[in-house]
Amino acid sequence: MLPGMKQHRTVRLIIIGALILLTGGGVYFGLPAIRAVIKESRDKTAYTEAKTFLNDQRAAKAFEIIRMRDSSVPDRNSEWLHLEIEALSALGNVGRLSALYDRHPEAFMQHEKGSMIVARAMLATGDMKSYVTFRKAWESQEKQPELWFALDVDALILQQDTAGALKLLRSRSFEGQADAARLNRLALLTAGGNLQQAWQYLEQAYSVAPKNPDVRSFRAQILERMGKEKMARVEYVAAHLALPDNPLYRDQLAEFYRRRGQIGLAVQTWARDLNERSADFIRLKALFWSRVTTPASIGKTDPADIYGELAPLVIYLQELPEGQFWDDGLFEKEVAKGQMVLERRQEAYWLRILEALRNKEEEKCYDIILVHPFKRSSWNPDLEKALERVLAYRLEKPQPMDANAFGASGRNTEQRHQLFEQLERIAMREKPDPKLDRLLRSDEAFAAVFMAGGWMEAALQLRGKGAIPEGIPDWYIYGVTQSLRFNRDAKAALAFARSQRPTQEMTLLTGEIQLANKERAASIEMLEPLTKSKSAIGYRAAWLQSLAYLDQKATLKARNALQRQPKLFSSTAGKEILARIALAEGEPEKARAIYTSLADRSAEAKAYLAMLAYRQKDWNTCKILTMELIKEFPDRMELQANLAAINKAEKENRQ
Repeated sequence: MLPGMKQHRTVRLIIIGALILLTGGGVYFGLPAIRAVIKESRDKTAYTEAKTFLNDQRAAKAFEIIRMRDSSVPDRNSEWLHLEIEALSALGNVGRLSALYDRHPEAFMQHEKGSMIVARAMLATGDMKSYVTFRKAWESQEKQPELWFALDVDALILQQDTAGALKLLRSRSFEGQADAARLNRLALLTAGGNLQQAWQYLEQAYSVAPKNPDVRSFRAQILERMGKEKMARVEYVAAHLALPDNPLYRDQLAEFYRRRGQIGLAVQTWARDLNERSADFIRLKALFWSRVTTPASIGKTDPADIYGELAPLVIYLQELPEGQFWDDGLFEKEVAKGQMVLERRQEAYWLRILEALRNKEEEKCYDIILVHPFKRSSWNPDLEKALERVLAYRLEKPQPMDANAFGASGRNTEQRHQLFEQLERIAMREKPDPKLDRLLRSDEAFAAVFMAGGWMEAALQLRGKGAIPEGIPDWYIYGVTQSLRFNRDAKAALAFARSQRPTQEMTLLTGEIQLANKERAASIEMLEPLTKSKSAIGYRAAWLQSLAYLDQKATLKARNALQRQPKLFSSTAGKEILARIALAEGEPEKARAIYTSLADRSAEAKAYLAMLAYRQKDWNTCKILTMELIKEFPDRMELQANLAAINKAEKENRQ
């Protein structure tokens, strides 16, 4: 062996050994490292993409990336946390922000907007101790003093210190838009004693911040107090549209509809665009009201995506089988702090009542009503009192006599259903008529009560299984038909109607449903016997029949149908149809003359004449008519859009 060969061989073996480690050993040590690098790279890319979306005012897209990120990459967790707080603050997601604050309170000291949302949530839940501590931490760091000032005022209001709140509000003011929040609260606190002064404050707030959703929201509340409901709706809608992802403005609009008895619109507002970012209380209300009033399509949400104090209740409700309102055993198992939920949430109260009635547990239902804590804040006091009275009647218990037990009223007394009036007379020891007695002792009793209260879906779910007994009041049969029409479909409503005794009211309703379902020939035939009746039924039957003939292009028959009812023929409604007949017969000048004669009292005439003026570029007339329509229907947003289009067309025509 030559000198140095042994050393060379040793070096060679070392190199070969190293190669073996790199090739074979890499299976154990190289791939995890490579995977870590790939994960890190993907995490960095995702973070950059989410940050870009957030900077572009696309917080929802940013949050989608944030919630899907790989949390096993530890190096950027702090950056992701701060990014999530920013995204949730932009979305106004109270539930998730509060949950994040519970886990990472220190991180919020870098996020003023998110901190204010969390602070407001503390006030909303009555956690004054946490609010005071959190507020003190921010006193030396606030960059938006006017908003913290508003929170301090709200804290005093929630503690029922109205005098202290007013004193604080008058102690200072802010420049420009920053003063809007202060003026809003001044308006709210003075509205009880001086609506005119309150409105002046709101006008000042509107002048400095016309697009501020809080300003629009407070204007809505004052207008509603003043009884200007259409104008109030405009403001509630404007506040919601200004920040559509903010659950508070969505809820305000929906609750406005509910108070007005427009429950279908309320359900639509709560249920529209539900997603993984939706607040727990919005989802809860959508689930509840769609189960008891008007069904809405609400998909199940992944439990991991539901945040907030009400999340367990939402998850529990969405897992219940269709047709079941409540399950005591499952509730105790799945819902933490269940007793607190029962004491604070009316949804739970009503669903327990409905489940007891569904299972024919009337004694249990009666006990729930007697001990519940919502007597002065009931969502439907007439319905609730009626249930108590019907249960007492059926169970042969003393009739409740406390007229003030249900202080809040969710419905105008002028709209009160006849059943509620009849039950009050029973409570005063008046003997019910035979039809009412038969209804109250039948399997239809509780369905009738919920129907009278406007909760159509609950009524349909509680209906008796067999045919409706003879001698039941006609209004109940009419109500079931309408409930089937709106909550199921025309086919179900017509099938039910045909199985009932053919009263004039039911015949008219059947013809109306057929016409709405485009069964024109059947509708005309159904309505024919009624059209000569000298009554309100005959009047409406002739009007509906004329519309059916008009849809068939049978203009002569449409005119003849009107002439059967002289009052209809000479009425505004009749003349509107005559104008439509003239248009169908190719006589636009005749139609124009009729509509012109109706312009001072017919919205249809104004709309037609405005359209003609637009085509003829008569901008002044077009604007006058459109503004008259806006005054009559201030909550019709399409009219505002029409006015904007008219102004735009006029401007372009001048150029």
